Amino acid sequence: MKNIIITSGPTNEKIDAVMKITNMSTGALGAAVADTFLEERNEEIETIYYISTKMSYKPKVKSEKIQFITVESTQDLIEALEEIFATKKIDIIIHSAAVGDYAGKYAIRAEELVDEIWEKVQNAKSKEQITKEMLMSIFENPETVCNNTTKISSYEPHLMTMLTLTPKVISKIKQMAPEVTLVGFKLLEGVSKEELYDVASKLRQKNKADYIVANDLAKIGNGKHWAMIINEKGITAECETKKEIAQTLERFLF
Repeated sequence: MKNIIITSGPTNEKIDAVMKITNMSTGALGAAVADTFLEERNEEIETIYYISTKMSYKPKVKSEKIQFITVESTQDLIEALEEIFATKKIDIIIHSAAVGDYAGKYAIRAEELVDEIWEKVQNAKSKEQITKEMLMSIFENPETVCNNTTKISSYEPHLMTMLTLTPKVISKIKQMAPEVTLVGFKLLEGVSKEELYDVASKLRQKNKADYIVANDLAKIGNGKHWAMIINEKGITAECETKKEIAQTLERFLF
């Protein structure tokens, strides 16, 4: 009996109490994988831990074997994985979530940032004290930022947001569970098949993934979802729809 994690849909990173950074992922592929596993391999499954945001697509198949875990941010997702791996032996993880690359570090009014820079420049005792490093330190950690625990005013004409990189979730999975079979995903847009293969292969090797599902955004839509599935031997399959991707993964993983 297999325990499986499926991560699905986007992550949401807050700028303030109501604004957030997200992406266009719907979670439809993750839901299709869960449905296929339950339809075709129900007797071989103990639990599917389905981790997604509230508004993401959910599996259509109703089953007591699905445990839904709702997350919001990248950090929420990491903590959910840590908790599951700490308490359960997981056999397979389908990491299809479109984890955002960036999160909001702070929001600031442009006028206040300019004032702070101007003050530092005016207070410098010599021109030599005005360095790139000094200016960059202001951008990295300004003294006056907007309170991001409440709603920022809707009437700020020069509101600025500093973004920062989010942790790479896929890089943490094998650290948390070295024996798990990891299926990762890579999405590029409008690139050659050779370039997509090269990028996806490097991702697989770097993160010790067993499979990478490599997608091209330009080939997704109108019921189609082309992808190639890569393992250590190279391209093992090419698929044309989400259902075909799900069925191919089911065949490879069980």
